[in-house]
Amino acid sequence: MLKVITAILTIFILSTAAYSQCPRAYDVMEAEYDAGWGDNSQSKSGPLRPGDTYEMKFIAQGGMQYRVTVVSGNEQFSTDDVDFQLVGSEVNKVKEDGRMVYKRQEVVFYDSEKSAEDQKAVFFSPRSKRLKVRIKLNGVEDSKLVQCVVVFIETKRQQKIGLN
Repeated sequence: MLKVITAILTIFILSTAAYSQCPRAYDVMEAEYDAGWGDNSQSKSGPLRPGDTYEMKFIAQGGMQYRVTVVSGNEQFSTDDVDFQLVGSEVNKVKEDGRMVYKRQEVVFYDSEKSAEDQKAVFFSPRSKRLKVRIKLNGVEDSKLVQCVVVFIETKRQQKIGLN
């Protein structure tokens, strides 16, 4: 009985250790300080399997410019195997049952699959907003290979031009 308990504990510890090996976002990427960017404490990292999706929420503060980058890997990180969307919501006036009503609808602000540029979503938030980053790790589904995915968020103060 002791051997069975020891074996179960060993498997549990090893499986937990496998999932806890992802480095922090700041250990993988660094903000471009020379260009005025700074790192944001909402950056995250975690394990995903190919075919898995993850949705991360964050708050974009008003008056700030943001740059979101998503990479995946284990020792070498790249944008090759991961796609992401930056999603928010808008309130629109729609006709429903003959009446005009206001409905909150989801809006995709950035989609890395449709972007011709690099895998960085750059945007300015005039007011505070709740946003989501939807991440999909590409590859063969049902794969046992776990990769680390890093969502790195950088911020920059918007330059005010003109006289007060």
